[in-house]
Amino acid sequence: MAAKNKSGILYGLFLLVSGFMLFAMLQSCGKDGAIGGSGNNARLQVVSLSNDVLPFNLYTRYIRQTPVYTYPNPSGYFLINAADTPLQIRTAQTTNNINVVNLLTLKQTLTRGVPYTLFVMGLRADSSLQAVVTADTSAVPANGRGKIRLVNGMGNIPAGIDLVLNGTTAFKKQLYTTVSNWVEVTAGTYNINVVANNAPTTVIKSLPNFTILDGKLYTIFTYGRSTGSDSTAYGVNALLNTLPPNTTY
Repeated sequence: MAAKNKSGILYGLFLLVSGFMLFAMLQSCGKDGAIGGSGNNARLQVVSLSNDVLPFNLYTRYIRQTPVYTYPNPSGYFLINAADTPLQIRTAQTTNNINVVNLLTLKQTLTRGVPYTLFVMGLRADSSLQAVVTADTSAVPANGRGKIRLVNGMGNIPAGIDLVLNGTTAFKKQLYTTVSNWVEVTAGTYNINVVANNAPTTVIKSLPNFTILDGKLYTIFTYGRSTGSDSTAYGVNALLNTLPPNTTY
């Protein structure tokens, strides 16, 4: 009888442990069926810098993912199975009996263990819509320094923009829809100003009191149009590209 009871207890423990393991596995599943810690994944965040596509969904391997992305809000990083291609951007809603439309199909492939940002830029109205995908990695900055780069999503500035940190120009003549190289700067707090390259004394938009931490990577991105309303006017924001030390893929 004791042996039978012991066997029953062990079986019960087995079921309990199996249940916990299954729950943990389900909890670790990211978008696209990505399982955290499997080693098969990349990380991706999505930023819409196009003010006329309205909310959209990301599709991976032709399957719609749940989040809806809106201008100009970053999604934050999420897991994505690197094999789940192609990536597509499709409209998120139907209006006036118009079906969901595929806006972009990306040709890029993703590498396992790498974080990426997908910027959607341009305008649907003039067929200039495009996807810009950045790999968010670089060599570790020198001690006491961080790294920044610039993604220019500001339309209607043909001369390009300059990015000025506490009075010092960090990037010059960055053209629309382009991505700069990484630049090292001293860690600290900066007032960041965006100016047109051909009008350097007129500040278009500012990012005040922005702190760059020692050893961290940041992407500063701009967006908007000179002809935009308050909701689509020029803006500037920043992304922290350095993930926590024990981030899994």
